[in-house]
Amino acid sequence: MAKTPEIKPGDLVKVYSKIKEGDKDRTTTFQGIVMQVRGMAESKTFTVRKISAGIGVERIFPFSSPMIKTEIKKKGSVRRAKLSYLRQRKGRKMKIKEAVPKVEEPESAKLDTSMDDKPAEPAVEKSEKPVAEKPAQEKITEQSEKKEAKKTKEPKDEPAPGQKSVEKT
Repeated sequence: MAKTPEIKPGDLVKVYSKIKEGDKDRTTTFQGIVMQVRGMAESKTFTVRKISAGIGVERIFPFSSPMIKTEIKKKGSVRRAKLSYLRQRKGRKMKIKEAVPKVEEPESAKLDTSMDDKPAEPAVEKSEKPVAEKPAQEKITEQSEKKEAKKTKEPKDEPAPGQKSVEKT
């Protein structure tokens, strides 16, 4: 029995299923979104949905079958265990957000606690030229002048482009 990857609802998966026809074997692929995961232990199954020629097709696959192999194309970020609401949706509304993978820090980036016996060096202060700021009163008056300028704009007597001019009587 092959180890199956961690499949969750919302994931885009590609399922390779082996089919025996007489003495010949062939492999078919079924790529779609995982709608739900059901069951426990050996009887655990997952449902995959895809749109084929404008028609929604769902198929149920067992986790523990040696006849299927599963490949995760994208991890989806959903808040429900069963995505049955996708059955009513079409096109872009059926799109699911992609989950952001968690990035683990390398061990060299983690803090080393064995270096605690050394005293910390004080930070060197940079001497910069002080920036001359306007007094607070000047800032307030400038802001109030701008507001008044906006309020005192006179309405235009000209019609908008493409509009007929109407004379007021």
